[in-house]
Amino acid sequence: MKALVITVFACLAWLSGSAQAPMSKTMETELKKKITLACKLTDKNQIKRMNELHQTLFKKVSRHVEHTDSYELVFDQADNVMISDLSEFIKFERLCCPWLIFHLTFQPEEGPISLRMGDSQETKQMVYLVMELDKLPKSR
Repeated sequence: MKALVITVFACLAWLSGSAQAPMSKTMETELKKKITLACKLTDKNQIKRMNELHQTLFKKVSRHVEHTDSYELVFDQADNVMISDLSEFIKFERLCCPWLIFHLTFQPEEGPISLRMGDSQETKQMVYLVMELDKLPKSR
């Protein structure tokens, strides 16, 4: 398992250092498979719930913002259910990817909530692929 995790990070390092060259579908698919294999979340019910949360939450993303070393998901229409779902999502993601850093920010007066994930070029690339950010609205 350690060898697989090292392989994943080696691939991510290579990808991040490749001068922003477009990634082939084959390379992307292989990287996703390796990341899936490296995931430490093994309970089927937890995986099912994490996938449900992913589908529910990502439909509510207003936009995503690309930072130098991370991505931020912004939720303009946040409510108590979303806060609970985001907390549960982070809990499962921490089990799956214990090296990933999360920042959950609440703006004042019922303002937007944002979830920032990543802290390096390698984790940023992983977040982009796994969270399928290419399918979400980008900040303007």
